[in-house]
Amino acid sequence: MRPVTFTTKGALGKASLREANERLVLTHIVLQPGISRLAIAKSTGLSPSAITGIVERLKTAGLVADEKTEPTAMAGRPPSNLRLVEGSRNVVAVEITPFDATLVLADLVGNIVDRREVAADKDPETFLDRAHRALVDLISGIQTPILGVGVSIQGILDPATGQVIAATNLNWRNVEAIRILRQGIDLPFYWDNNANLSALAEQWFAAPGSASLDNFVFVTLRGGLGTGLIFGGHLVQGATARAGEFGHTVLYPDGRKCLCGNHGCWEEYASDKALCRLYHEQGGEAICDSREVIRRAKAGDAAALKATAEAGRNLGLGLMNVITGLNPAAICLDDFAACGWELIEPAIWDVLKSRVPDYWLAGVRIFPSEHAVHASLSGAVALALSKYFTSFHHGQMA
Repeated sequence: MRPVTFTTKGALGKASLREANERLVLTHIVLQPGISRLAIAKSTGLSPSAITGIVERLKTAGLVADEKTEPTAMAGRPPSNLRLVEGSRNVVAVEITPFDATLVLADLVGNIVDRREVAADKDPETFLDRAHRALVDLISGIQTPILGVGVSIQGILDPATGQVIAATNLNWRNVEAIRILRQGIDLPFYWDNNANLSALAEQWFAAPGSASLDNFVFVTLRGGLGTGLIFGGHLVQGATARAGEFGHTVLYPDGRKCLCGNHGCWEEYASDKALCRLYHEQGGEAICDSREVIRRAKAGDAAALKATAEAGRNLGLGLMNVITGLNPAAICLDDFAACGWELIEPAIWDVLKSRVPDYWLAGVRIFPSEHAVHASLSGAVALALSKYFTSFHHGQMA
C-alpha cells in the first residue's frame, strides 16, 4: 500500500481532533503491520499515553488487535505489536465493462470476500438495473460495516454526478450510471473511469519497499485503450476530468476508423480488440478474447505469434508519445500485455530503442500489472479504501 496522508476541511474541535489522531494511528498500523505503540509514538510525535488511549479505542471499535509475540529473555513486559483486523470493515467495488459487470465485497486490505457477475446488455439502463440488483444482493445481510462503494466505468464521467458523458466502447452517451446504481442504497459512492482506477490500484496495492509510483502512467488495454496518469503522487484529471485519453491520439492519419469518429487512433492498433482483429487478419479464427490469442501464441500458433508481435510494436509506437510527452518514471500495462509479457515486451523495446533518443528512455521502467484483466476492479476497491484512509470526515470513524 502507498504511503498514506489524510486531509480534512475546517477547524477541528476536541472530538474531531481525537478522531483525526485515531485515523493517523490506524494508517501507521496499516502501513507497518506489527508496529509497536512506542514506534507509533515516535513516528507521530504523540505521547505514549495518548497512543495507548487511541489504540484502546481502535481495539474497542474492532479495527486493531494485539499481535502475539514470542517471549524474550529481557526483563520487563515485552512490547506488544499491533495489527489491523482486516475483516472488521468492508468496501464494495463495481466494474462496468463492455463485456460484463463484476461486483465484489473486499476487506480492509483488498482481499475479495464475495463476488457477483452480471452479463452486459446493449441497453445501458437494463445493464445497470441488473448490476444494481446484484449490488443489493451482495450487500444484503452483511453484518460488518461497509465503508463505501467504488465504481469503475469506461469513458468520460461527470466527477460531480457520475453521469457517463461518453463511453465509446460501451456505446453510451449521457447515461446516469451512478444514479441507477445507488438507488435505495445508503452508502457513500465514489467513481472514476477504468484507466484512472487501474493506475490507482497499481499505486495503492504496491508492495512495501517497491519502486515509487508517484510519476507513472497506466495503460489499460481492456475494452479499448486508455491511460491513467499519476504525477506528484496524485491522479491527473485535467480541467474537466478528461485527461489521459491517449487511446485516441493518432498513429496513422489515414488509418482505421475509430469508434470516436476519428481515423488511425492508437486504440485501433494496440487494444484487446485490435489484437483479436490482427489474429484474424493473420489467418486465425475470429475470436473476441485477447487472452486466448496470447495462450495460442505461447503454444506456438504462428498467426497468434505474428499478431502479438504486431500489437507489441503498435504499443511501442504509442508509448513513444507517452514517454516524450509526459516523461514518466514508469509505465504499467494490463490485459494481454500483462498475460503475455515475455512476448510483448521485446516488441515494445525494439520500437522505443530504435525511435526514441536514449536520454528520453534513461531510467524508464515498463512493467506488466499483477492485476491483469481486472486492474480497474482492483482500482475501484482501492478508491473506496483510499477515501477511508486518506480523507477525514468529522464524526465518521466507522
